[in-house]
Amino acid sequence: MAMNSHVRPFMMDPLKMTLQDPTITHQLFQLITEMSEDEKRILLKLLERGTLKSKCRRQHHRKPVHVAVRYTNKAGLSSGVIRDISLGGMFIMSRKAFSPGQSLSVSFSPANFEKTVWIAGDVTRVTPEGIGVRFRSMNEIQKTAIISVASTQ
Repeated sequence: MAMNSHVRPFMMDPLKMTLQDPTITHQLFQLITEMSEDEKRILLKLLERGTLKSKCRRQHHRKPVHVAVRYTNKAGLSSGVIRDISLGGMFIMSRKAFSPGQSLSVSFSPANFEKTVWIAGDVTRVTPEGIGVRFRSMNEIQKTAIISVASTQ
């Protein structure tokens, strides 16, 4: 049985790897160097047009978590559970009524932090399960808190 030159040994799924993992870049270089000139030209055109960007909506990788959260807006203080989190935002499981564009502040307590962390954000998505929240600008303590929550789950 002849071996197909395009068959590759088992590799970890790149979508499940962290972006800092150097093997993703290595795999990309390997695949590109093995392409024909025509394939390389087509890939270049796709990248220049931004075709792949529409496939990856989020700027930041989301990490599934299950963490208690409190949030406050004009309606008062409520609580829920964070379903996923990234440096760009979070999804909160909640049955409260929200509208896209609403401002709120969220708070959570990372396990290795002494204080509760509050972050300002805006509702960007509303579903029957809850709300998507995009964070506004954050300081280093807030960023560290998010990374802490994402890495301990």
